[in-house]
Amino acid sequence: LEGILGIGGLSVVYKATCFSDGKAVALKLADSEKSPDAKGLLAREAELMTRLNHENVVKLYESGQTTEGDPFIAMEILEGQTLEQLLISETILDLERAGKICMDVAAAVQHAHEMGVLHRDIKPSNIMLVNRNGVETAVVYDFGISLSIGDDGISFDESSSGSLLYASPEQLSDYGCSYGTDVYQIALVMFESITGRLPFEISVSGALAYRKGDCPVLLNDEELGAQALPACIRKVLEKALDRSPSTRTGSMKLFSDEL
Repeated sequence: LEGILGIGGLSVVYKATCFSDGKAVALKLADSEKSPDAKGLLAREAELMTRLNHENVVKLYESGQTTEGDPFIAMEILEGQTLEQLLISETILDLERAGKICMDVAAAVQHAHEMGVLHRDIKPSNIMLVNRNGVETAVVYDFGISLSIGDDGISFDESSSGSLLYASPEQLSDYGCSYGTDVYQIALVMFESITGRLPFEISVSGALAYRKGDCPVLLNDEELGAQALPACIRKVLEKALDRSPSTRTGSMKLFSDEL
């Protein structure tokens, strides 16, 4: 272990070197002091990640158990900045750049869905922007609260629901999550990227009121001012942010095609 790369709610990610070949990796270990569920969730994350192989998904090198019996995940180290860091420095992105980033994320999540994996935690801090052959590429990582989803397209789980600011309405209820959960989250990311804000007051009460329908799905042009949405983008995002999963954009492919 050579240092800490990041600390999550239930895990710690270290920069580490593999003894066998000297490869530098991001090594994720559970932090059981924060929750008795940490090891189980990391083991589930490892199993789900073995299904994934896509250029816009962080690459898994190896997973298993330490000699003490603790689960671990060894992944590629992503060199770059997160979308969260970019939005802090630039506030808003032009439509072309924001669209390219979200299309990359959509491709990653569509692949995960095809492999029966629901991410559930799409947000700017889980999107890394890396330079590949001179092209900015978005890579999705942190499948810490991901779920396996069955043929019925619905999955129930009582574990952590991720960030309140980006959680879908069904993540805060008993309705179960579906592929539309990830669609909702990526639509929020797109909205934030091109307006510099989320469509509600950034607070617990503001986020909850938004999910319950106490305010409009999207702010009007007068409220957004200089960052008013083009009509075609507004139409796509309003459908993807529908509070009801049954009438929301139903798949990541459909969202990507419409975007």
